[in-house]
Amino acid sequence: MRPLVEALQVADRPHIPGRGDPRLPDYKEWWHFNVIEDASGADVIVNLSLGGDLFTPDKGQANLILLVHERGRGWSGGLKLFDGVAACVDPRRVDIALGSSALRCADRGYALALADTGGTVAVDLLLEPLAEPFMVWKDTPIGEGHVNWLIVPNLAASGEIRVGGRRIAVSGARAYHDHNWGRWRWGDNFGWDWGFCAAAADIGGEPLSLVYDKTVDRARSGVMEHSLALWRGPRLAKLFSRRMVTAGRSDRFAGEVRRIPGVSALIDQSRVTSVPQQLRFAARDGVDWIDARYEPDAAIQIAIPRETGFGLVELNETMGWLTAAGSLGGEPLTFRRRACFEFVR
Repeated sequence: MRPLVEALQVADRPHIPGRGDPRLPDYKEWWHFNVIEDASGADVIVNLSLGGDLFTPDKGQANLILLVHERGRGWSGGLKLFDGVAACVDPRRVDIALGSSALRCADRGYALALADTGGTVAVDLLLEPLAEPFMVWKDTPIGEGHVNWLIVPNLAASGEIRVGGRRIAVSGARAYHDHNWGRWRWGDNFGWDWGFCAAAADIGGEPLSLVYDKTVDRARSGVMEHSLALWRGPRLAKLFSRRMVTAGRSDRFAGEVRRIPGVSALIDQSRVTSVPQQLRFAARDGVDWIDARYEPDAAIQIAIPRETGFGLVELNETMGWLTAAGSLGGEPLTFRRRACFEFVR
């Protein structure tokens, strides 16, 4: 077993509060994966989430989001909902079974054997980590709660994607993983912009990967976290934080934004307006700098019922193109690469 995988089997474990713990009602956790298959133009989004009291029927949730976007064909897949007691979770490592789907951290990396409702979309993939993880375990405040996370910025995905009877072979595709856990209530005073670009460019013979994060209040006037992390090959090479990073949005995404689950349209029939046409961000620290522009060309919204008040939390997943120029350690970098950004309001 590779040392990196062995470390992830422990570091990426679940953080479920024990039976009877008073934190259970607001407990939330998810394992998130993206695969960008540049050769075929297929983009995969996976999110397996747990929440609430997983020990008592009707008191917790276990959900699987499995989405595939194909250029020229659009989105396939959706959201599959389970009672929390349906999740079979090993508390010591990443080994989760949910219905006919399973997620494991195996000898070589993350094994994803997943299918959506009806089996119209399925993936059988192995994601092998190529970069060291970055963990932030300090109970970062969001609303009245807190969140922690682990990031694996660059993985190589191999296997197969199946969409409506068609098979897409995957070999060495760029991939990303994060794991979030903590205690919060959807609808509290927070939102975020988050994005990644794995193996975005070659710098000194090594792949450059980046992860961007901005955690804000719902009015977007208060900033709790703002960072840009750059990996060079397997190691974290630079972390721009707080005042080193600036960002701005412009216009509104003009394309169609599908909303799931479909019943959410009965609650809110308005047009989605929380996806920007463009996100620009810049970072400066001594000789290191980067200027970047992200422009989505596909978006889908996962509508989450608010736990405070009435209405929906808008979790927007987008795919698009990240264009950047800069310098890291005195070496210039420039690229235009497909990326994924998420906007939550």
